[in-house]
Amino acid sequence: MTIILFYVSLFGISVMLCWKVFEIKVRKINFLSKVFGRGDAKIHEMVEKGIFLWNRYKKIAHIFFFDFLPALAYELAVKLKDFIAKKYYEAGDKFRGRRILRDNGSVSAFLQRISDDSGDASHRKA
Repeated sequence: MTIILFYVSLFGISVMLCWKVFEIKVRKINFLSKVFGRGDAKIHEMVEKGIFLWNRYKKIAHIFFFDFLPALAYELAVKLKDFIAKKYYEAGDKFRGRRILRDNGSVSAFLQRISDDSGDASHRKA
């Protein structure tokens, strides 16, 4: 592949040199000058567009790698930390035998008596 590319480049350079020698000896030919001028303009336009696209995607990649990914990693790390802390405390509560008081769950007899006593006291005041 490299050898073919070398020969194509060598052929292109030799054609350009021969054409330049012909142009110097015969003078400029208007038709060919206009064609080459239009070709040069298109090539410059494509090069400028390529440079524009390169800079644009370079900025997008920079924003993605240095702004978005670190923020996403930080957010996921915070969520993971909260999840692990929640599971750790739930496991510790189960291991130590603590009960989590809920409205729909069972309550220990001691707390049931306290709530009953405080309910009776409020009825007495009223």
